[in-house]
Amino acid sequence: MGKKRINIPETIATEIQFLSDRTCCVCNIRGNTIQLHHLDEDPSNNNIENIAVLCLECHAESQIKGGIGRKLDANQIKRYRHDWIQRVQERRKRADEIASIRSVTGTVRSLLEQEHLNVSDDYFTNDDPELLEKYLNEIIVVHKAQLTIAQVEWDSGVNSRMTNGSYTVIDFYSEVLIELATFYPKWHFNKQSPSHFFSELISSRFQWHRSMLEPGGSGTGGTIISTMAGGGVMDDLSRMIVDMVNALLFSYDLDRKIDFLNWKNSWLD
Repeated sequence: MGKKRINIPETIATEIQFLSDRTCCVCNIRGNTIQLHHLDEDPSNNNIENIAVLCLECHAESQIKGGIGRKLDANQIKRYRHDWIQRVQERRKRADEIASIRSVTGTVRSLLEQEHLNVSDDYFTNDDPELLEKYLNEIIVVHKAQLTIAQVEWDSGVNSRMTNGSYTVIDFYSEVLIELATFYPKWHFNKQSPSHFFSELISSRFQWHRSMLEPGGSGTGGTIISTMAGGGVMDDLSRMIVDMVNALLFSYDLDRKIDFLNWKNSWLD
């Protein structure tokens, strides 16, 4: 008699996907279709530590039995899972250090706000036109610096380096979107925290670009597809930022202080 399957609670499924950046912890290819895998193969054990994010191909390798055995066993996946989640956390931390309002403007939050943020940074909202103006003026300079750094990777002509260059900019853009979202009302984005909302959105953009670029089926386009998909997602997010800035300038009556067309041209240049 098989083990009883209990559906993974939505809160746990959402959190493990967020922690893993909705990306397979083994191959790390963004945009591949993913599954949630029970490490101990007990479908009733939905402890978050027992669940790993795998793509269809890597999940299939974890199921091979007989012969010389599985290509991916539970211990291997555990190590991949731990390493990948740690890498995702470090990427997000670096992006926060570069693109957060605190880092860009030098703004120090009050003790009251810091106590509030101990619960979750995602619950914080801003309602400060002067802070928004300062952030928009200064993030332009940071943006140009990030593109200059990434350009070295793009100019290398090596697919892996070009892809990593785009991924670094995508992490930066993700943080900018999260910071801009704090000037909207709480829970404005589909009743989700900004970080979860944009993580899900970016994952869907990767899936779109990979699907579009491989009309012959998943995996038929070679390693260049990751590079091309990364470039497509990067362009998508850059224009989303422009759209958010346009909306916020109007909402905060800042269009008299910041020339949107000049800001847009400077951002997209």
